[in-house]
Amino acid sequence: MRLFVTPQISVTEFLSTDGDAIIQHLADREICDRTIGIPFPYGANEWDETMVIAVEWAMEFRGEPLHLAIRDGNDYLIGVVVFADVIIGHKAEVGFWLGKPYWGQGIMSKVMPVVCRYAINCWYLARIEASVFDGNAPSQRVLEKCGFEYEGMARKYFFKDDQFIDSLQYALLNDVSQVPF
Repeated sequence: MRLFVTPQISVTEFLSTDGDAIIQHLADREICDRTIGIPFPYGANEWDETMVIAVEWAMEFRGEPLHLAIRDGNDYLIGVVVFADVIIGHKAEVGFWLGKPYWGQGIMSKVMPVVCRYAINCWYLARIEASVFDGNAPSQRVLEKCGFEYEGMARKYFFKDDQFIDSLQYALLNDVSQVPF
């Protein structure tokens, strides 16, 4: 599976050879600090666990990957999009990160509409949810540019590094008349 975003950016499933790129990107504490599911440090053991989960989840959801690799024109992994809590015919949650050298280039604003359309078509979704740490303005902007609507703040929603973090809740709604159930 390959989704083309631009001539230089595409999205695929994870490959077993992506570990080095992911570990390199996640050596940057700032990425881990902005995401709930990524520990710091992130190493080879965490990558192995991620691959097991990615394969299991894909098998559970019609063989379609829920862990997606964002790739540059050389097929190098530069970021990730993950769908979780998928309820076929209803909703899913999306999370994402991009390697720091690629920040501020508009890449994620181009990727998100493509991967959200993929998810809506694969699982007949009426709703895609996203939770963003309060204070993560770049991710908020990405979601808003891509049509996600702000639905409110969930106070003390996350607990990470021994502290509670408020979450800004966003959703992208799909016309439910398109859901074939």
